[in-house]
Amino acid sequence: FGFLGPNGAGKTTTIKMLTGAISPTRGEARILGERAGTVEAKARIGYSPEHPNFYSMSAREFLIYNARICRVERSEAEKRADSLLEWMGLGGFRDRNARNFSAGMRQKLGLLQALIHDPEVLILDEPTANLDPLGRYDVLKKIRELAKSRGKTIFVSSHILDELEKVVDHVTLINRGKVVLQSDIRALKKQFSENTYIVETKNNEAYLKKLSQLGSARINHQGKIEVQVSSPAEFRKKLIGVFRGRESDLEGFYPLKISLENIFMKVFGDGNK
Repeated sequence: FGFLGPNGAGKTTTIKMLTGAISPTRGEARILGERAGTVEAKARIGYSPEHPNFYSMSAREFLIYNARICRVERSEAEKRADSLLEWMGLGGFRDRNARNFSAGMRQKLGLLQALIHDPEVLILDEPTANLDPLGRYDVLKKIRELAKSRGKTIFVSSHILDELEKVVDHVTLINRGKVVLQSDIRALKKQFSENTYIVETKNNEAYLKKLSQLGSARINHQGKIEVQVSSPAEFRKKLIGVFRGRESDLEGFYPLKISLENIFMKVFGDGNK
């Protein structure tokens, strides 16, 4: 479940309420039926913050310590710690002081800390922050595995939309503490791309007015003309007339392939804030 919004929208504040770090001023939040912030709710979630920090312990000791806090028997805690460190590719660093880890290794260890007690729900705030491209790919692969193979529910906030798009099934977009839209990702893409075309020309400003007569036209954040029409067949027929005799001015024409980033810019970009 992707949780998106511009800076200051309230994403981290919402996460703090879900984890019980702060209390809502009104209303309530529930996790698997339990009121957020209660011991019962906290026992069922794992949380990895954007900037994880650690006690002066080895990575293995830190994971065991967190497991014991969650009432996992020591022998089981040791087994889980070793298994998770190997799974995340940190097995060779298990005895190194976690405070001396690089930023990327800290991010990975923060995710393992969230998993050590085998929670049903994972809450991840910018899980790929501080990671290089290979590290981000690896963590995203692990997140997909947790959701698809291990049945975890994952609530993830991230500003790296092209990466988030690879793992989420549903998204919520918020702004100034309010939900702007919430949808299944496939339905959302269909909603924003249906009957919409990209027209690339040598002079977008000159052709924008003409194309506006055929549908709802604008220049998008990529500097291309985007046209939403009611009848694709009729639009294609009339488009030929717009460029008749000036065919060389038309550099490209194709259906819009919408991305999560495109949707985000449509909702929050161009001054729509």
